[in-house]
Amino acid sequence: MKLLYTVTSPIARKCRIIARELNLMDKIEEVITTTRSEDALIMKNNPNGMVPTLETDEGFNIVESMAICNYLEKQSTNKKFIPQDETKYWQIYALDSIASQTFESIVSRARERIYKPEEFHYPDGIKHEQGRAERTLDLLEKESPNYIDTFNKLHVTIGLCGLVLDNVFPNEEWKNNRNNLVSIYENFVKRDSFVETIIKKD
Repeated sequence: MKLLYTVTSPIARKCRIIARELNLMDKIEEVITTTRSEDALIMKNNPNGMVPTLETDEGFNIVESMAICNYLEKQSTNKKFIPQDETKYWQIYALDSIASQTFESIVSRARERIYKPEEFHYPDGIKHEQGRAERTLDLLEKESPNYIDTFNKLHVTIGLCGLVLDNVFPNEEWKNNRNNLVSIYENFVKRDSFVETIIKKD
């Protein structure tokens, strides 16, 4: 398998982390690509030119991080990372689908903050996205007793949400009254899969 990614994409990083947690790195070649030119490597795999994109051994391409992660789960025998109880599995899947939408929203808002001049920011849209993040984080904290005991893909999504919020929106104080999410985040950034995927600057 080949996983195409850009080094600056937090969403692609989620797939890279989960591939490591699933013990699949001996089966995956990670390929750095660009996305902004028509002759970029990724255009051969995904005409949308978006990362992450996974080229499978069968020769087809899977896009969208959740779809890629679900496919990778099917290739893994790591039962510790994947809940074996069906109800538990779908409970975590459902929460992760909500968290993943929020993660993509946070990343989109971060890109606007970083790349757009302030006069082009859309205050009402920003407020709406902040509210979305707050509601989701509150839900995840409320539900955390149901999934906090064993590290799983929801922990990865929560950890990456926290990482982007800490780095780009430090004034939003997302950690207030969310002790379990903070615990998940602090454990997440210590894991080998996180450390191995840190962007290395020359």
